[in-house]
Amino acid sequence: MNVRETQLPGVGTRYRVSFADSGTFTILLYNNGDREAFWSEDEDSDSERLFKATESQARKLAEIFDGTYFEPVSEDLGSVFQDARIRWVAIPPDSSLVGKTIREGEIRTRTNASIIGIQREASTVSNPSPDTRLRADDVLVVVGSEDTLEALEALITG
Repeated sequence: MNVRETQLPGVGTRYRVSFADSGTFTILLYNNGDREAFWSEDEDSDSERLFKATESQARKLAEIFDGTYFEPVSEDLGSVFQDARIRWVAIPPDSSLVGKTIREGEIRTRTNASIIGIQREASTVSNPSPDTRLRADDVLVVVGSEDTLEALEALITG
Protein backbone atom coordinates (compact mmCIF):
# COMPACT_ATOMS: atom_id res chain seq x y z
CA MET A 1 0.00 0.00 0.00
CA ASN A 2 1.29 3.44 -0.94
CA VAL A 3 -0.19 6.72 0.37
CA ARG A 4 0.41 10.03 -1.41
CA GLU A 5 -0.75 13.42 -0.19
CA THR A 6 -1.17 16.29 -2.65
CA GLN A 7 -2.14 19.88 -1.82
CA LEU A 8 -4.69 21.22 -4.31
CA PRO A 9 -4.48 25.04 -4.16
CA GLY A 10 -7.87 26.61 -3.53
CA VAL A 11 -9.47 23.17 -3.19
CA GLY A 12 -7.94 21.20 -0.32
CA THR A 13 -5.91 18.02 0.05
CA ARG A 14 -6.04 14.80 -1.99
CA TYR A 15 -4.96 11.50 -0.46
CA ARG A 16 -4.36 8.63 -2.88
CA VAL A 17 -4.04 5.17 -1.39
CA SER A 18 -2.74 2.71 -3.97
CA PHE A 19 -3.07 -1.00 -3.38
CA ALA A 20 -0.56 -3.14 -5.28
CA ASP A 21 -3.05 -5.70 -6.53
CA SER A 22 -6.46 -4.03 -6.54
CA GLY A 23 -6.72 -0.30 -7.29
CA THR A 24 -6.61 3.22 -5.90
CA PHE A 25 -8.75 4.75 -3.17
CA THR A 26 -8.81 8.55 -3.26
CA ILE A 27 -10.05 10.90 -0.57
CA LEU A 28 -10.55 14.60 -1.23
CA LEU A 29 -10.60 16.74 1.89
CA TYR A 30 -11.93 20.11 0.77
CA ASN A 31 -10.97 23.39 2.44
CA ASN A 32 -14.62 23.84 3.50
CA GLY A 33 -14.53 20.54 5.44
CA ASP A 34 -16.40 18.39 2.90
CA ARG A 35 -14.97 14.98 2.08
CA GLU A 36 -15.43 12.74 -0.95
CA ALA A 37 -14.19 9.23 -1.63
CA PHE A 38 -13.39 7.75 -5.05
CA TRP A 39 -12.25 4.37 -6.38
CA SER A 40 -10.42 3.44 -9.57
CA GLU A 41 -9.18 0.07 -10.74
CA ASP A 42 -5.81 1.62 -11.60
CA GLU A 43 -4.19 5.07 -11.55
CA ASP A 44 -4.81 5.62 -15.27
CA SER A 45 -8.54 4.90 -15.30
CA ASP A 46 -11.30 7.33 -14.35
CA SER A 47 -12.31 7.30 -10.70
CA GLU A 48 -15.83 6.42 -9.63
CA ARG A 49 -17.28 8.62 -6.87
CA LEU A 50 -18.21 6.36 -3.96
CA PHE A 51 -19.67 8.80 -1.43
CA LYS A 52 -19.54 12.21 0.20
CA ALA A 53 -19.08 12.28 4.00
CA THR A 54 -19.55 14.86 6.72
CA GLU A 55 -16.87 15.31 9.39
CA SER A 56 -18.92 13.20 11.80
CA GLN A 57 -19.38 10.41 9.25
CA ALA A 58 -15.66 10.47 8.38
CA ARG A 59 -14.78 10.21 12.07
CA LYS A 60 -17.11 7.22 12.43
CA LEU A 61 -15.48 5.50 9.43
CA ALA A 62 -12.04 6.13 10.92
CA GLU A 63 -13.18 4.62 14.24
CA ILE A 64 -14.45 1.53 12.41
CA PHE A 65 -11.11 1.06 10.62
CA ASP A 66 -9.23 1.75 13.84
CA GLY A 67 -11.31 -0.79 15.76
CA THR A 68 -12.48 1.79 18.29
CA TYR A 69 -16.04 2.30 17.06
CA PHE A 70 -18.68 1.86 19.74
CA GLU A 71 -22.38 1.69 19.02
CA PRO A 72 -24.53 2.59 22.04
CA VAL A 73 -26.73 -0.23 23.26
CA SER A 74 -29.85 1.89 23.18
CA GLU A 75 -30.76 4.44 20.54
CA ASP A 76 -32.01 6.63 23.41
CA LEU A 77 -28.46 6.79 24.80
CA GLY A 78 -27.35 8.81 21.78
CA SER A 79 -29.79 11.57 22.68
CA VAL A 80 -28.13 11.91 26.09
CA PHE A 81 -25.05 13.31 24.34
CA GLN A 82 -26.94 15.30 21.71
CA ASP A 83 -26.37 18.66 23.45
CA ALA A 84 -22.88 17.87 24.75
CA ARG A 85 -20.06 20.14 23.62
CA ILE A 86 -16.34 19.99 24.26
CA ARG A 87 -14.54 23.28 24.74
CA TRP A 88 -11.04 24.42 25.63
CA VAL A 89 -11.17 27.24 28.20
CA ALA A 90 -8.07 29.13 29.34
CA ILE A 91 -7.72 30.27 32.95
CA PRO A 92 -6.44 33.87 32.98
CA PRO A 93 -3.90 34.87 35.67
CA ASP A 94 -6.49 37.04 37.45
CA SER A 95 -9.13 34.28 37.72
CA SER A 96 -10.46 33.51 41.19
CA LEU A 97 -9.82 29.82 40.42
CA VAL A 98 -6.02 30.18 40.20
CA GLY A 99 -4.41 28.29 43.07
CA LYS A 100 -7.60 26.40 43.97
CA THR A 101 -8.25 22.72 43.43
CA ILE A 102 -11.08 21.68 41.16
CA ARG A 103 -12.96 20.67 44.32
CA GLU A 104 -12.34 24.01 46.08
CA GLY A 105 -13.51 25.89 43.00
CA GLU A 106 -16.74 23.84 43.05
CA ILE A 107 -16.66 23.85 39.27
CA ARG A 108 -18.93 20.83 38.78
CA THR A 109 -21.34 21.96 41.50
CA ARG A 110 -21.59 25.56 40.33
CA THR A 111 -21.60 25.03 36.54
CA ASN A 112 -22.34 21.33 35.89
CA ALA A 113 -19.26 21.24 33.61
CA SER A 114 -17.03 18.17 33.60
CA ILE A 115 -13.29 18.73 33.28
CA ILE A 116 -11.88 15.88 31.21
CA GLY A 117 -8.37 17.23 30.82
CA ILE A 118 -6.01 20.11 31.47
CA GLN A 119 -3.42 21.32 29.00
CA ARG A 120 -0.59 22.70 31.10
CA GLU A 121 2.36 24.12 29.17
CA ALA A 122 3.76 21.18 27.16
CA SER A 123 1.92 18.46 29.11
CA THR A 124 -1.62 17.23 29.46
CA VAL A 125 -3.34 16.09 32.65
CA SER A 126 -5.94 13.54 31.55
CA ASN A 127 -9.02 13.00 33.69
CA PRO A 128 -7.82 15.27 36.52
CA SER A 129 -8.89 14.44 40.07
CA PRO A 130 -10.92 16.91 42.14
CA ASP A 131 -7.72 17.61 44.09
CA THR A 132 -5.85 18.86 41.02
CA ARG A 133 -4.74 22.45 41.65
CA LEU A 134 -5.49 24.95 38.89
CA ARG A 135 -2.82 27.31 37.62
CA ALA A 136 -2.82 30.52 35.62
CA ASP A 137 -2.77 29.79 31.87
CA ASP A 138 -4.04 26.22 32.31
CA VAL A 139 -6.39 25.29 29.49
CA LEU A 140 -9.31 23.23 30.74
CA VAL A 141 -10.83 20.66 28.39
CA VAL A 142 -14.46 20.56 29.47
CA VAL A 143 -17.66 18.90 28.37
CA GLY A 144 -21.18 20.16 28.91
CA SER A 145 -24.15 21.84 27.30
CA GLU A 146 -23.83 25.32 25.83
CA ASP A 147 -25.42 26.80 28.99
CA THR A 148 -23.02 24.84 31.19
CA LEU A 149 -20.01 26.06 29.25
CA GLU A 150 -21.21 29.67 29.40
CA ALA A 151 -21.59 29.33 33.19
CA LEU A 152 -18.05 27.97 33.42
CA GLU A 153 -16.62 30.85 31.41
CA ALA A 154 -18.46 33.30 33.67
CA LEU A 155 -17.04 31.55 36.75
CA ILE A 156 -13.51 31.63 35.39
CA THR A 157 -13.60 35.29 34.39
CA GLY A 158 -15.88 36.56 37.16
